[in-house]
Amino acid sequence: MDGIKGKFMDLLHKQANRQMIPAMGFSDYFIQNVTENNKTDASSSSKKTSKQDGDECDSAEASSIQKSDQEILESITDIYFQPDSNAEMYELQKVLSNGVDYDLIESTMVQLRTQHKVLSKQVLQNILEQRSACNVEFTAINEIQKDLEESLWTCRKARSYLNYAKQNLTTTSLEILASYRKREILKELLNTLQAIKKLKSTDVEVQKLLSDCNYSGAISLLLSCKDSADEFMQYNCVQSLNKKLQETLLLTEFQLDTVLNEMILNFDMRKYSKLQEAYKLLNKSLIAMDQLHINFISAIHSSVNSVLRGYNDPNIDDNFKLLYEQLCEQVEADKYIPCLISLCKTVWTILSSYYQIVIWHQNYKLYPLDMPDSPDNYIQEKLKKGQSRIWNDILTKISIFLQSSKLRTLKYDQFIQVLSIIQRLKKVGQEFCGENSEKLIETMQLQSEEFFQRYHVCCLEEICLFLDNESWTVVDSFANILQLPEFRSIRHSLRRHKSPPAALMVTNNNTLSVNNSPTSNNNCDELVSVHSQDGGSSIYGSYGYFLRFSEKSSPFDGGLDVAMLEEDILSGIVDEASCYFSEEDSDDEHKSLQSKDYDDSASASANGQQLTVNNTTLNVFRCIGRYLQMCKLLHCISPKIVSSMLELIDFYAYAVHEIFAKDSPVQMETLYPTKLEQKLEYVSQKVVPNIKIWPLNFSSLINNELANPDTLYGLSQRIVAMESGHCMTQQFQILQSYLNHLLPLADRPMLSSYFEYIQFMNDLAKPVYTCVTTRVFDLPAILAMMAKVKWDVNHVSFQHNGYIDIMNRNIQNFAMRLEEIAKDITIPMEQVWNSVAHVATHLLVEGFSNVKKCSAGGRALMQLDFTNFMSILELISNQKFPEHRQYVDIYIKAYYFANEQFEEWILEQKTLEPAQYSTKQLMNLIQCVCVSDKKVRQKLLNLLGSGNGSSSTTANVGSILNVSLSSLTNSATTTSNATATNATTSTISASATSSS
Repeated sequence: MDGIKGKFMDLLHKQANRQMIPAMGFSDYFIQNVTENNKTDASSSSKKTSKQDGDECDSAEASSIQKSDQEILESITDIYFQPDSNAEMYELQKVLSNGVDYDLIESTMVQLRTQHKVLSKQVLQNILEQRSACNVEFTAINEIQKDLEESLWTCRKARSYLNYAKQNLTTTSLEILASYRKREILKELLNTLQAIKKLKSTDVEVQKLLSDCNYSGAISLLLSCKDSADEFMQYNCVQSLNKKLQETLLLTEFQLDTVLNEMILNFDMRKYSKLQEAYKLLNKSLIAMDQLHINFISAIHSSVNSVLRGYNDPNIDDNFKLLYEQLCEQVEADKYIPCLISLCKTVWTILSSYYQIVIWHQNYKLYPLDMPDSPDNYIQEKLKKGQSRIWNDILTKISIFLQSSKLRTLKYDQFIQVLSIIQRLKKVGQEFCGENSEKLIETMQLQSEEFFQRYHVCCLEEICLFLDNESWTVVDSFANILQLPEFRSIRHSLRRHKSPPAALMVTNNNTLSVNNSPTSNNNCDELVSVHSQDGGSSIYGSYGYFLRFSEKSSPFDGGLDVAMLEEDILSGIVDEASCYFSEEDSDDEHKSLQSKDYDDSASASANGQQLTVNNTTLNVFRCIGRYLQMCKLLHCISPKIVSSMLELIDFYAYAVHEIFAKDSPVQMETLYPTKLEQKLEYVSQKVVPNIKIWPLNFSSLINNELANPDTLYGLSQRIVAMESGHCMTQQFQILQSYLNHLLPLADRPMLSSYFEYIQFMNDLAKPVYTCVTTRVFDLPAILAMMAKVKWDVNHVSFQHNGYIDIMNRNIQNFAMRLEEIAKDITIPMEQVWNSVAHVATHLLVEGFSNVKKCSAGGRALMQLDFTNFMSILELISNQKFPEHRQYVDIYIKAYYFANEQFEEWILEQKTLEPAQYSTKQLMNLIQCVCVSDKKVRQKLLNLLGSGNGSSSTTANVGSILNVSLSSLTNSATTTSNATATNATTSTISASATSSS
């Protein structure tokens, strides 16, 4: 063995020392010279060859030298590079193919030599270039030889160790190894048995974890046991346990779905977090979210049906299934509002749970943020779409309930409760999903229009009842409409939208803007709903319902009972943005509000005196206050509500006119301006037909008070009626800016046009007071006395006529009666005395126009009588009457006009519209002035009677204040007196419009 080893090593050493590739007779110097002088060697070799081959070879070489080595290499045929080719036969066939051609043979030989030489040179060059790589390869071979020697030594050493082990191992050592192997097998078996035992007890542990709401732990345990069972499926017992685990897993998932369904009505953040962790372990987060939305939709339908069944008749058979619409109709009217509140509370619980689920998923992410196509994105999108769907389902249910016929039968306070509830529900929808709940508002708009139309008629009939039982006395302790409970909820709103004082509104009426909103600086509230019941910008209300309430408490708890209007819906929360303030204001604040904001308007309207109102007027105020509450709660019908407010005021004026302006002894059509006539006509045509109890029976008042001379024909009642109406219009002006704020821009011109003629009560006062003042004087007797006076005197008298004394005495008696009445009520002296002056001056003009002959002295006597009367009238009344004085003065002084000036005056009077004097009065004046000049008289008469306008005016004027002869004349009155009376009536009526 050792000898073989020695020979093998010697052989290796010899091979290592032997040069593997000969140097081929080339030295380094030769290699360098060959590389550098390649061309020189080629030329020298060619010369030697030329000596041997002759001149022909020289010429061939010369031609080959002209070609480059690369071209020569490329010209070599491919057959020389093929291993199995026969190059010799190929060349012979090529040369001898056309016979023996010595020149071709020589040239071919030269070409082959040249190619051989270039190829040899190229091969040599390649060998030289690869020499370094060859050396490196030999070095690597030497290293491998060393490694082989070491490997051989290692093998020999291992063989020696194995031989030693073989000789020294015993049976005991083998037994130890067998025991160790057996122990490992037993340990593995024990682990298997423990795993099987754990699988068997998994069901108990899972139920315990589920009872502790540790859903993720239960799912983790089940999944881990299921994986363990897969490792021991070779055992039959494990196979049965695996089936049981699968069933337990399915039951656990069912229990998870049950708990998930409980989250809809009773959200628990701790449970929900564990549920989501469990669904994540099951890889069913998306499926769970879809199931959650299905449960929400199902909960809405089942919950509302359950609520409605609770308010239905308990005698109805439960087995008889009613549709939701039928269940709504089955709810009784007295249970309608409690049922609506219960519905809102139920849907609030559902919405609150959903809202908290949305917040939970916004705060907690189930999967990593950098995960592509994260399921969290799907969940967020699903929740966002689910908000609108859930809210629309709720709106559908609530809208169907509101379409019930029971809603229209509710009382006002109950309907206001419904509006408040719906307003809060709308706010809930805005906070929940940002929707305006147009479907809900449209439903309430239709219901509100029907309810309000019925309620408005009821209010008109209620006013009729007050009118029928009205005593027409002043109500004490009334200072402002804000002291009425119906206006408590808008006190601060009125303060923010304060209208200018009534006096300023009258003077600056033409300077108001188109929208008639003088408080344009406070139009910031146009950007928000004026009807929000809860805080949008308040300190506490700004947090919204979903942060202020939970699923166990709701915005619909408390404040929604029958006495809701007496309580504060906001419970002390101030809402600047919605113009809503707490109703529970302190008395000091209330007084401060009135004193600072509305004392100016109140003092301007009442001239520093206590406001005059009666019970009917107060009831109109209360109706307006209730209408304003409805405007706040339902903005969509605010134009209809505001228009109805105006109808209430107009109806009061119409009723006062029907009661107190129909008993005049003369006709008074010209005392009515066109706008007043239109207003009364509108009420008569549009409002009165809707009132079933109209006309009322005022016979007792008309026959007793209004026909009693001792009470001045009910003057105190007339004053209370008119001043109450005047107070009503003035107080209503306080609401102008706020009403503008309530109305849309398109409906504001309607309100503006109404306030342009808000002083219609002053125009109505003229015919009402004229019914009394026409009875101050005995019109037929005075006209008869004036007809007996001789007016064609030649001298000027210094003593007035006797009829003036009678008229002065009538004025004195009337003044004393006014003093007695003034002890009880405040009398509008200016209006009353203006009516007296109107009747007296027109009576005098009529008497003067009946004169057939009159001289300059007679005209002076007329002036003397008139001056004496007016001085007494102004002294007693403490008033000035420039318009009425001018009316008589011009008629008297026309007698002194020159012909041209008189003709111009007649033409001017003819063109006046309405006419200041009647045609009969002007004709009598012409005949009296032109008594001696027939030509001028005829010209003026023709000029006066030529126009249709004058004749129509005469006909109209002649029927205005036609005195009822049956009531004013007696049997002793002569025919001339009766004629004079008719003429007087025409005169008084002709000038009524001019004076007004």
